[in-house]
Amino acid sequence: MAIFRWGMHFDPLAHLRQIQRELDRVSWPWTAGARRIGGGTYPPVNVYESDAEVVVQCEVAGVEPSDLDVSITGETLTVKGIKKPLPREEELNFIRRERGSGEFTRTVVLPNEVDAEKVEANLRDGVMTIRLPKKAAGKPTRVEIKG
Repeated sequence: MAIFRWGMHFDPLAHLRQIQRELDRVSWPWTAGARRIGGGTYPPVNVYESDAEVVVQCEVAGVEPSDLDVSITGETLTVKGIKKPLPREEELNFIRRERGSGEFTRTVVLPNEVDAEKVEANLRDGVMTIRLPKKAAGKPTRVEIKG
């Protein structure tokens, strides 16, 4: 077995990052609903459901409720917002910067039709919880067969 010595400039994860870039490129139409801030998809979301509702939780720490917009079109939920920069950020000499700022948009395809008139959104401790009641399933209609 050959032993290789890694130099200072050798990056063992470079190939994995290249694969990730290629996957991002080819999956663009399906990931277009996410705007990246600070190298990751923002805001990160959890989506789960019960018999009565779909719940979407968005991590939006540092974003004011007045800087958020939530809309529903059909079976699609869109969260838009602005994560404002720190005061006097342009004067800071960053050594490391991982917290991004700017506008973001996140689109989530919902697993069911929801009653848009009854949706509720609450922001607490940096997590916005959006509760989307499912539309009542219509009763089957009996169709008379003529013949």
